[in-house]
Amino acid sequence: MNARRAAAGFVAVAAFALYRSTLLPGFDFGDTGSFQTIVGFPLITPRDAYPLYFAIGRAFVRLTHADPAWALNLASAVEGGIACGLIVLVAAELAGSTAAGIAGGMLFAVSYTFWSQATIAEVYALHAGFVALTLLLLLHWSARPTAAKLAAFFLVFALAFGNHLSSVLLLPAYTAFVLVAAPGGWRTLFAPRIVALAVICAVLGATLYVINLRTLWLLPDPPRSLFDGLQTFWFDVTKADWRDAMVLHVPLSMLHDRLAMYWFDLRQQFGPIVPAAAVVGLARLWIADRRRALLIFVLYAANVAFAFGYNVGDSHVFYLPSHLMVVLLAAASLPLAGLVARRGAGVCAAIAILYAGVRAHRDFPALDRSDDWRPERVMAAMTSGIDDRNAILLTDLNWQVANGLSYYANAIRPEVVWSRALDVLLYAPALASDNRAIERDIVLTERARDDWSEAFGPLLPVDRDARVSMPPLADVIRALPRGTRYALCVLTPPRDYTIDRPELDEALRSLTGGFAELPSEDYAAIAGVTGQTPEFIVGSAVPFSRSITIAGLPVDIRMESWLSFDTIRRMGFGHVIASRRHALIVERGVSFVAFDGGGQALQTAYRANIFAPQARYLVGRPLQGPFPAGPRAGTP
Repeated sequence: MNARRAAAGFVAVAAFALYRSTLLPGFDFGDTGSFQTIVGFPLITPRDAYPLYFAIGRAFVRLTHADPAWALNLASAVEGGIACGLIVLVAAELAGSTAAGIAGGMLFAVSYTFWSQATIAEVYALHAGFVALTLLLLLHWSARPTAAKLAAFFLVFALAFGNHLSSVLLLPAYTAFVLVAAPGGWRTLFAPRIVALAVICAVLGATLYVINLRTLWLLPDPPRSLFDGLQTFWFDVTKADWRDAMVLHVPLSMLHDRLAMYWFDLRQQFGPIVPAAAVVGLARLWIADRRRALLIFVLYAANVAFAFGYNVGDSHVFYLPSHLMVVLLAAASLPLAGLVARRGAGVCAAIAILYAGVRAHRDFPALDRSDDWRPERVMAAMTSGIDDRNAILLTDLNWQVANGLSYYANAIRPEVVWSRALDVLLYAPALASDNRAIERDIVLTERARDDWSEAFGPLLPVDRDARVSMPPLADVIRALPRGTRYALCVLTPPRDYTIDRPELDEALRSLTGGFAELPSEDYAAIAGVTGQTPEFIVGSAVPFSRSITIAGLPVDIRMESWLSFDTIRRMGFGHVIASRRHALIVERGVSFVAFDGGGQALQTAYRANIFAPQARYLVGRPLQGPFPAGPRAGTP
């Protein structure tokens, strides 16, 4: 047991060191930016949920005395390391081998999706830790059943819901296992003492959400009664509107594509070897202990079924608990080699550990976000020259970018005053008049300009803000010395973005000395040196990975997404790795990088995605005469 604990500690520290070295240094867009913002607020609404996650995050902010973004990223790295250490113990328990446990922990630590989530502020590293810990407690209880061990399991499982409500997916497997493993039969579990124990633990876990419930009565429009408050709380905390529209709502016509996506996702984590070993491990576990085999299989099946039917833009992260079960089953297969050769089990475990190391070496450049300052650069450009003395910013942004702006304006540049354009349209004339009186500009983002112009037209004219430069992509390319190495990737853009084809064609002509053809597939990439015919062109309907050489420099172009379902990829939709340097994170839309002979990025550019630069607009002097009371009829 001491050897297992030492092994778990070693893997936990190694995993943390890996995540710490690739940690995102600041804030991000999307849910990550939202978490990094909310952790600094005194109140957490039911919609925000995750009370335990935020409690731990606030502790990290206080302990590190760092900005909330970095502190929450660090918390994920710590939680991810602990989760991997716990997985070592679970895998060793199932396999009966410490070496197999180490292999299981390391394989999960370097799996693509989990690694990417353990370097940013997200809830999934902590969720994996709770899955592993509850599973370990349950296995220990089944080996030597005591009321204290059962109480520990009940309590930790209840606390898991304070981090993520998807813990409910563990309930069918855990319930079935407890019932079949109970000493004296399943009826003993309904003894008053055991039922009371379960209820007390459930209530203790539920009290974490009292913070969220209390917030409702501190908002400007509090519930009229406790019943109304509880209804609002349940609707928001369970995301009932999302759940009704997205759970089990993958169209039947796309089931084949979903299966292909799952197989791609599984190979992205482990390659084809580990899933095959997991099948063998399940068979071995079935022979050794059918209760344990059913426990792991039902856990796997429940989480796969949920993720498979969850029609959301980042469904890949919901496969994470099932990936954990895959590595546990793969670890359980390793002792079988001991039946063939005396030291076969140890050799196979060593090979599995080496395989994990090879995969870590392969994916390290792609998953290294330690120099990823893209969100801050986008926000700095959007808010350049804006503070509460000279301008206010009105926006209509993609929700992921809006979350990044929330953090940036709260934690980094609190002097930036901003609001959603749609929130002020009803009193926009008065707003324009008052700000003009104190010589303060009203600055609009691109879509906010459209909202404003549709509502007021020439009554409140809008002009381009010449202070913000947004050169065409072709001009960015022309500024590069001839012969510079480059890669240009074009992926189907997000629904709310459109690729400017004339601009892209002009950029291609500038890039290639006149060649302007690019495959029209979902994934397209072109690479070479500027001013010459491209050395590499590929188009594909499915993700691909290619290793090429550009002017003597080894370059890997990797597409790491499934575009028919993936609309959110917090690690990007692909990567360009030049001489093992992370030259470019590929996004949907247009992504461009030019790099030197050492693989160092010289110039990056994005178009038609969340990292693309935005033009800004200024509200000009209003026309004389009476203003309308609000937006034109038919506008929001």
